[in-house]
Amino acid sequence: MESPSGSPTPSSADLSTHRSKESNGEPFEGQTAIYAISYSPSGKLIATATADASIKIWDSESGRMLLDLRGHTDYVSALSFLHNGTQLASGSVDNTIRIWNISSGETIGEPWEAHAHYVSSVAYSPEGKIIATAGMDGVIRTWDVATRVKIVEITDHSAAVRCVRFSPDGSQLASACYDGNVRIYDARTGALVLEPLEGHTEAVTALAYCPDGTRIASCSGDCTIRIWDSVTGNMVLGPLEGHADWVACIEYSPDGKTLLSGSHDTTMRLWDSSTGKLIAGPLRRHYGAVRGLSHSPDGSRFVSGAEDGTIRLWDVSTREVILPVVVTVTGPFGGHTNFISAVAYPPDGRHVVSASHDKSIRIWDVRTGTLKLRTMTGHDSTSKVYAVAFSPDGRKLASCSEDTTLRVWDVRTAEMIAGPFKTQSYCLVFSPDGRTIASGSSNSSLVVLDVETVGVILGPLKRHSSSIRCVVYSPDGSMICTGSNDRTICLWNAATGDLLLDPLRGHKHRISSVAFSPDGRYVLSGSRDNTLKLWSSASGELVNFSVRRYT
Repeated sequence: MESPSGSPTPSSADLSTHRSKESNGEPFEGQTAIYAISYSPSGKLIATATADASIKIWDSESGRMLLDLRGHTDYVSALSFLHNGTQLASGSVDNTIRIWNISSGETIGEPWEAHAHYVSSVAYSPEGKIIATAGMDGVIRTWDVATRVKIVEITDHSAAVRCVRFSPDGSQLASACYDGNVRIYDARTGALVLEPLEGHTEAVTALAYCPDGTRIASCSGDCTIRIWDSVTGNMVLGPLEGHADWVACIEYSPDGKTLLSGSHDTTMRLWDSSTGKLIAGPLRRHYGAVRGLSHSPDGSRFVSGAEDGTIRLWDVSTREVILPVVVTVTGPFGGHTNFISAVAYPPDGRHVVSASHDKSIRIWDVRTGTLKLRTMTGHDSTSKVYAVAFSPDGRKLASCSEDTTLRVWDVRTAEMIAGPFKTQSYCLVFSPDGRTIASGSSNSSLVVLDVETVGVILGPLKRHSSSIRCVVYSPDGSMICTGSNDRTICLWNAATGDLLLDPLRGHKHRISSVAFSPDGRYVLSGSRDNTLKLWSSASGELVNFSVRRYT
């Protein structure tokens, strides 16, 4: 069976071996973190690469899972369809490349180890005879698809290579490097065509050629996008600014008129590729870092995938989600129109507060589920609220928002009583005595504030290399513990701000939560790697305890 474009689509018989048990469920349901996403050339299928070492193939109209491809032994990090849609190449943290038959779901030939460190990017050449791969070992290689023989090896990068792309005519290879530079090579010889394109101040995370090949768009950990002339290497637009965290993915529309970006700030933005002006956004329907974007071949839709495991199918003209259908809940505790980012009980347990990405903070009556007080207002109405925390006596509530402010509220009146304090905070917590607030920020720093004045007592304290996602005081208030996107945990002296131990390392993904034991002797950490780890707060040693979440 063929699609209208001539690309094979899986038949019922073909899918018998690899059909998903969840194929009759909700659209795009049951996912772990998404690290790459791609439309097939026919537009009939969508492929996703996930943290559970699998590749899922979806029907693009219904969101129904058609295939569950397994073989990799670690996260799948990269995908590329062959131009006719019959094959899919995948790269993984297990250092290997696999090629899959999309009709049968079987691998074509044996997998091969392409890099000494994990494979970060794969790309078919336009004619489909060559695959380019990039690795965190800083090397780019091209391979003959039929024989798996290495053709070209490029070793002049000074850091990990995050992305590699062929130009539309197949004559060039462009690379995105963690040293902050873009490089362009002759695809046939591997020779550097231009001096490195300099401008980004952090790692370059992704690249996209415009359809006619004259321009290259790059995005970076510096939260910006730049557009370069692919012949001269000159920057022609940028930096395009607006994202609040790493820009992880970027895609031109099929007609080349617009540019779509996705970020660790959980949003997407649509740009005019000729002027650099923002057309739409931020688009919000994910709850974690957006890691993959892909347009349908006709340009009418695009699909996005995120680290929270969500997949969203969008209408390009309306910029609204087509699948899955977003429902606003009514009834008890109903009313928020976007996902709830934090909840907290006060000490009396009689009501509960919720903070949402719909930009509101609400206090509810626990017994009835109705709003107890009017919604707290003060944060920018266009910005989502990240976190809330009650003071130990339950009289005050602190909140932090995407509007880069931290505010303190009177719980009884819902009036703001301190702030706003300017900070890019993701998390916050009151000290046990209620006199201070510790706040972790997206710029990797910890700040300790006076509750009454919201003035800085300590900080900014910097040891993490990426955003702080969670913070907690020890029960006696003597220590502060922070967990970060950089996969480490830090323990601080709450009085002096000194780091008590070297950062605790062991998790393989970002830290999402930390907690002290009641006696303060241990710290429990939870991570996006699906594990819990227990640490001694005195020595930093890992205690013989580990739990994995099975899904």
